[in-house]
Amino acid sequence: MANKVKSTLIAAIACLSLPTITSCELVTDYTITILNWEDYIATGEDEDGELVDTSVVEEFKSYFYEKYGKTIRVNYETFSTNEDLYNQLNLGALTADLVCPSDYMIQKMIKADMLEVFPNQDGVYSSLPNYNDYGSPFIKSLFAENDWLDYSIPYMWGTMGFTYNPTFSENILEDIKSWEIQWDTSYKGKITVKDSVRDTYFTAVLHVYKEELEGYRTRYENNEITADKYNELLTEVFNRCDDETLELVEDALIELKSNIHGLEVDDGKNDIVTGQIAINLAWSGDSVFSMDSAEEADVYLNYEIPQEGSNIWFDGWVMPKGAQVDLACEFLNFICNPEIAALNMNFTGYTSAIAGQEIWDLVNDWYASEEGEEVDLSYFFEGTLNEGVEAKIVVEERGRQFDAQYPDKETVTRCAIMKDFGDQTEKVYQMWNNFKAAL
Repeated sequence: MANKVKSTLIAAIACLSLPTITSCELVTDYTITILNWEDYIATGEDEDGELVDTSVVEEFKSYFYEKYGKTIRVNYETFSTNEDLYNQLNLGALTADLVCPSDYMIQKMIKADMLEVFPNQDGVYSSLPNYNDYGSPFIKSLFAENDWLDYSIPYMWGTMGFTYNPTFSENILEDIKSWEIQWDTSYKGKITVKDSVRDTYFTAVLHVYKEELEGYRTRYENNEITADKYNELLTEVFNRCDDETLELVEDALIELKSNIHGLEVDDGKNDIVTGQIAINLAWSGDSVFSMDSAEEADVYLNYEIPQEGSNIWFDGWVMPKGAQVDLACEFLNFICNPEIAALNMNFTGYTSAIAGQEIWDLVNDWYASEEGEEVDLSYFFEGTLNEGVEAKIVVEERGRQFDAQYPDKETVTRCAIMKDFGDQTEKVYQMWNNFKAAL
C-alpha cells in the first residue's frame, strides 16, 4: 500500500487546531520522546529507502515552530514486541512521553497503573480536537465499551486472517474459509503461523471450540440472537484461557506443528509472495503489503477472514506515568488530522482509526470502480465526511486489499477484541513454551 498513491501534505498545516499553551509554560527547546513499532509512520522514503518527501516527524517539528515560534526535538525510537516494551517501562529502563502498544498490552498497563490520563469528558478530549472531529465512530464506540477512553487514543486497527494464493489448489477457495485449514494435511508444509502466543493461540481456541461457534453463527443467521449478542458470545470463546482450554489448545498446537512450514513474524509476508508457502497467517496490514508486492510480479494473492471469527486488533497511543501530557497531546492532535493520517496510512499499509473526507478520498482513489459491488462503510465514516457525501463505494475486487483495510460491518461483527490473559498469563506462556519446545 505504501506506494499505491504518493500522497502529499496539504499546505495549510498552520491552520490545524491545537490546545493553548501559555508563554510561561514554554521554554526555548522542547524535547518529546516517542516509542513506536518499526515502519509505522510515514518517513518520507520510497521503496528503496531514498528520501523523497518530508517525514511526518519533521513536519510536526516545522508545524510546532510555525505555531509557537519554539523548537521541539523529537526522540523517535522503535520497539520490537509489546512484552519488551512493557518490561522496560516497568523496570524504569525506558522513559517516554508516548508509546504505541497493542490492545491487550494497553489493558495490562492500565491494570498496573502505568499510564497518565488523557483529559476528557465522556470521550471528548480538550486537547485533541482533530480526534474529536475525525475519529471513526466505530473505533470510538469500541474504546468506550472497553473502558480505554481515559488512557489511550487509537492509531491503527485491523483484523487477522489468511493471505493466500487462490491458484494453489482447486479446493483452497472453500477451505480457506475455516481455521481448520491449518490442520488440513492437504496443505502440509505450505502454511506459516505467527511466532506469537497471542495470535496463534486464538486460532487454536477457535479450532477447539469450532462446533460451539458454528452453533452461535447458525443462531445469528436465523435471527435468533442479535449481532451484539453474537459478538459477545464469540468474544467470550475467543478469550478463553482456563485450565481445560489450555490443555485442549496445547494438544491442538502440538498436532499443528507437523503440518506447518514454520513459525514467523515478518518473513511470511515475503515468503507468500515468492511462493515458498501458499498460506500465511497475517495481520491485515501485512497482507496488504504482500498483495501489493505480489502484483509487481503478476501474482495475485487474496485475504480471507475465516467464518468462525477472528481478532479485531488495535494499536493505540498511551502516555506512561511522568509523560509530558501537553506535548504528547500536541503530537497526537497533529497525527489525528486526516491529511496526516492519510500519509501514515499510505506509507504503512495499515488502516488508520481516523476517518474524515481526506481518508475517504484516499480510499476512493485506491479502490472505487464504475462496476462491482457496493459496500457501505457508514459504520466507520459516519459523521466525519463532507455534507451530502455517503460512505458507500463500488469495489470491483473483493477479498483483496480493500477488504483487508476496510472489512464490512458483517465481517467485524464476527471479530473479537483480544483481552489480557490476567491471572492465567503465566500458564498460557508455559503452554506456548511447551509447544515451541516440541517443534
